[in-house]
Formats: sequence, C-alpha cells, structure tokens
Amino acid sequence: MKYDLLGIGNALVDIEVCVDDRFIKQNSLTKGGMTLLSAEKQNKILKELHGLSTKISSGGSAANTIHGLSVLGGETYYIGRVASDVYGKHYVEDMRSCGVSFSGTGNSLSETGTCVILVTPDSERTMLTHLGASSLLHPDNVDETVIKNSGMVYIEGYLWTGEDTCNAAEKLCKIAKKNKIPVAFTLSDAFIINSFKKRITDFIRQNVDILFCNDIEAKAMAETEDTREAFDDLKGMVETIFVTRGENGSWASNATEEKITVNVFPTKAVDATGAGDLFAAGALYGIIKNYSLKDSAIIGSFCASKVVSHMGGRMPIGSEVNAEKIIQKYQKL
Repeated sequence: MKYDLLGIGNALVDIEVCVDDRFIKQNSLTKGGMTLLSAEKQNKILKELHGLSTKISSGGSAANTIHGLSVLGGETYYIGRVASDVYGKHYVEDMRSCGVSFSGTGNSLSETGTCVILVTPDSERTMLTHLGASSLLHPDNVDETVIKNSGMVYIEGYLWTGEDTCNAAEKLCKIAKKNKIPVAFTLSDAFIINSFKKRITDFIRQNVDILFCNDIEAKAMAETEDTREAFDDLKGMVETIFVTRGENGSWASNATEEKITVNVFPTKAVDATGAGDLFAAGALYGIIKNYSLKDSAIIGSFCASKVVSHMGGRMPIGSEVNAEKIIQKYQKL
C-alpha cells in the first residue's frame, strides 16, 4: 500500500485534567512545557488529581499529526511502541479505527506510555510524560519497505530524549533520504532544543526539508528573544519552514516565498493541546496535495483552530475536511 505520510514518535495515551494555576505553582511545574517523569512521580501527581474529571485519549505529537492528516483524507502510517496492556490495546484500536496503519508493536514487560496534561483556565497545557513502552522504540522497528512506499516522512523531536528512539528516527531519515523522500521535522519543545541542541541542529541541517516549530522553540534554536530574527535564522537551515505564533498566526517561507503570513481562524480556545501538531497536519496535507505555501498554512491554521476548541489533541468529530472550503472560509475572514 502507498502512504501519503509516514510518522514516527512516542506513542502515548493522554490523561487530560483541568486544573488552576495554583496547582501548577504548588508542584513547581513549567507551565506550557513538557517534563519527563518516572512512573512513581506521575502517579503521585495523579493521586493529587483524584476526584477531578479526566479525559483519556490516544496521543503523542507525531501521532496527532498523522491522525489529523488521515482525517483530512490522506493515507497514513505510524511507527511507535505501546505495551500489551489496556492502554496499549486502546491505542492500537483508536489509531486503526481512524484509518491510520499502525504496527502496534506490543511489549508485555512494560506499560504503555502516558502523558498527564494539565489544562489551565487560559487554555494552556502543561505536560507530564512517563514514556513507558514508547521509549523502547528501536531502529529494528523501522521497516524500510513501508518507508519506500511513503511520499513523505514526519519525525518528532521528542525522540531525541532516548538514544534508541533517536537512532530509530535517524535510521528512518537515512532510508528516506536515500530514496529521495522528503523529510519533515517538528522541534516539539524548547526543552528538547536546550537539552540536545547540537545533535538536533546537525540533524536539521543535514536532513530536514520541512521544519515546524512555534515561536518559543524558534527563539531557543536561534538563541534570540526576537521571533523575526529567529525566523530569518531558521530559514537558512531548511528549504521550507513554518513558525506558529499562537493567536498572532503563523509565518512560512520556502525557496520561492520569502515570507508569508497567515492569520488564525477565530475560535474560543479551550485546550491548546495538539495545536502545533494539527497545524502540521494541515500544512503537510496542503504540501502533499500541491497547494501553495500560503494555502497549506491556511489549512494548518484551520486544523489548529479546530483542535484547540475542545479538550484533546485530535480533530473534533464533524470538522470540515474539504481543503477548498477551508481556503474559501479564510478568504471571507
């Protein structure tokens, strides 16, 4: 089978809970960021949240992007590791039910990775991640045949937190480049950049064709507090770049477009989880289907507006999936 997009990343089950800012401060958490936790520390947080309403769904950054592109009508494949437990079975069923081909490699000696997502009243999300079985992703899990049957590959920066997971991403990239398959990459989080700056910078310069990041990540990469300066700096590293700027919209550039600006679609933000992931889904769909850079960013902006309008990192059921209609809606804003 042929795939429009193949993604690789940490397969995690999201546990979302609404909290106030006081909870974030009391636990000395980095608001809006991602923190890696042991199972024990994550369980301690969950005990403190006992009694509050939770929403459980399949997640993971690249997985959200792959899911979104599938919803838009693309053929997709996802590489990730889950365990042979209840969460793992839920994850496999959820991915396959939405049309994503997923190997679902199970492991009986560990638990499926989980991400506790704390959503504050301002819609910001703070992520506390226990990688679990997702950290067992290994280069041997990368299937060369599937890559050769894909039109593009998408890699998340979170994989740089583990040697084996990083090696798996680099192997996938090496096969893609050998077969002249475009490589898209997301920086994922400023924490990743600050922790693995040189290795990620070298990887991007040598391999990446399409780069996604938000303004905070861009500034961390360029080591500046000026988003415009960061954007200009990153433009020199890749052929195509998208920088999301929250409510200020997004910027994009490629070989023929010096810089385009796309505004956000008006929406009431409830939960910022998955905003960047779904922007990438829409933008990549546009590129894969040969839309212009601006129209691709518009589709991305629309998908981001939809995902932040409800709890969870996936597109809401019933969202508009016709690219032409999405572009027409933007023109009427």
